[in-house]
Amino acid sequence: MEDQPLRIAGRSFNSRLLTGTGKYPDPATMQASLEASGCHMVTVAVRRVQSGAAGHQGLMEAIDWSRLWMLPNTAGCATAEEAVRTARLGRELARLAGQEDNTFVKL
Repeated sequence: MEDQPLRIAGRSFNSRLLTGTGKYPDPATMQASLEASGCHMVTVAVRRVQSGAAGHQGLMEAIDWSRLWMLPNTAGCATAEEAVRTARLGRELARLAGQEDNTFVKL
C-alpha cells in the first residue's frame, strides 16, 4: 500500500508528524530537531511567542516558515473568550510568517 499524504482543509502534508516548538534549550536545538523529524507542521504556543527583542532570536525568526506549516495553539487559555482571542492572534502570526491562507488552530 502506497502512503498517501495527509490532507487537512485542502492542504497536503507528506509527513503525519506534528512537532512542538516548546521546551528546547535554544533555537539551534529546536531547528535541528525539526529538521531531523521530517515534519511539515509545527505547533506554536501563541502566548509564548516573542519576536523582535534586541539580541534575541525569537521563534518567528528561528523557523523557515516557507518550509514548515504553522499550527498555532491556544495553550494556557482558561476561557473560551481567551482561546478565541489567542486563536485570532495565531492567525495573524501565520500571516506575518507569509502563510496568508493559514486558518489552522489547535485548541
